[in-house]
Amino acid sequence: MKLRLLAVALLALAAPTCSLRMAAGAKKSKAKKGPAVRKSGGGFGAKPKSAPVVLGRRLEEPQYEALYAWLGEASADLGKVAVADFDGLRGVMATEDIAKGETIVSIPGPCAVDLGTDHFDPVGPAQRLLDAMERDASTRAAYWATLPPADSPDLCTPDFFSESELELLQWPPLVASVNQKSAALRKALGDDADADALRRLRWATWLVLSRVLTVRGPDNAGHKLMIPFVDMFNHKAGVKHYLSGRTDGQLKVVAGEAVAAGEQVFIVYGTETTSAAELLAHYGFVAPGTAAADRQLVMAHADAIPALRATTAQDDAARLAADPPPPLKEELALRFRVALKRARDACVATGVLEEGA
Repeated sequence: MKLRLLAVALLALAAPTCSLRMAAGAKKSKAKKGPAVRKSGGGFGAKPKSAPVVLGRRLEEPQYEALYAWLGEASADLGKVAVADFDGLRGVMATEDIAKGETIVSIPGPCAVDLGTDHFDPVGPAQRLLDAMERDASTRAAYWATLPPADSPDLCTPDFFSESELELLQWPPLVASVNQKSAALRKALGDDADADALRRLRWATWLVLSRVLTVRGPDNAGHKLMIPFVDMFNHKAGVKHYLSGRTDGQLKVVAGEAVAAGEQVFIVYGTETTSAAELLAHYGFVAPGTAAADRQLVMAHADAIPALRATTAQDDAARLAADPPPPLKEELALRFRVALKRARDACVATGVLEEGA
């Protein structure tokens, strides 16, 4: 996720996903349970500008109430938001109007899970995460309970695709990256590792890639943190909210623009250079706002462009519009390759790539 940071920088090996809030010692205010407006179509991240605003319905399951209580005891400030359902998508809802410049949430640094200062390689932090889950099973139980389990349908990055599903991507560089990560996991576990150990490490690596933020510590190093509640904000390109803080202080999401009560509060995953390939690889979705980065991607991998010719963009669009819709992983592959084909066509139209690329 891209959060613009003061003393905080996004994890270089990943880019992050979901929210909550309550002032310490204060009672949680009941959020208005307005009916959700139906949104058009599926999809991830931002909706088309013509789509109606989807209002949230506060989720009151025990795991969220336990999270509020645990963070409240640690003096977290969660009073303006709550975990909510937005027409089937979990996210963070404003429970009152939030003005530009106000703190949306504030989480004490010690509540975060510090996974070290590794750069680029997510396997080491993933192994430390599994150790922390065992070591802090009771003290962080409220947080662990909000994370998607190892058998969750949310695990829809290409790392969890079958070989036939990987072929649907039509992009050899991404397939090669998946295979490299798989090899790195096996190497980390050794030859004697069983299937369950591999499954758990792959799951933990996904949690790291999809949730970790790099935050400056008192040692001036960038620490890889999993920040409870902050990792429940969903992505939307162009929003202006940002994260500030240090590991030894309060980690705050600050409003870069106004948010009305009942609306979802988004953040941005990645940066202006985050492509559809990175969003899919790290988070398991494809969203608007990556066109410029996608053009750079296809130009950097011109040798991979022929693989996109296996189907036409018109074929892909027709399959996406089919009734019933395609299975989730096929839908993701379709959205991904449509994004790259649009980028390819844009490069051809501007003369950057030759006709027929």
